[in-house]
Amino acid sequence: MEWNNEKLDQAIKQFQDKASTDAEFRKLALENPSSAVKQVIGLDLPEGFKLQVVDNAGAHLTVVLPDLKGNEYELDETELQNVAGGYGMLLYVDDDGMPVYSKAKK
Repeated sequence: MEWNNEKLDQAIKQFQDKASTDAEFRKLALENPSSAVKQVIGLDLPEGFKLQVVDNAGAHLTVVLPDLKGNEYELDETELQNVAGGYGMLLYVDDDGMPVYSKAKK
């Protein structure tokens, strides 16, 4: 068996159910979540998957940050030269409704 969304949902439900009724398992879940998951589902967590379990004691909020974005929104040297040189691109639709691109130097 391998992990998929259905298996993950099932694991979370079983994990929470067992942790709410079994004090020994709850302790294991807090100290070693990976072992607790394996005990409930019989699968190791995927490599690189990090699981954090916290006790429901008072207010607690975990914020998951998105992946760090690289410089994908910055122009590379060629793009900068095209913009600085006044290079443009036009887009129009032909009679068949197909897009047509036209490059024009300003």
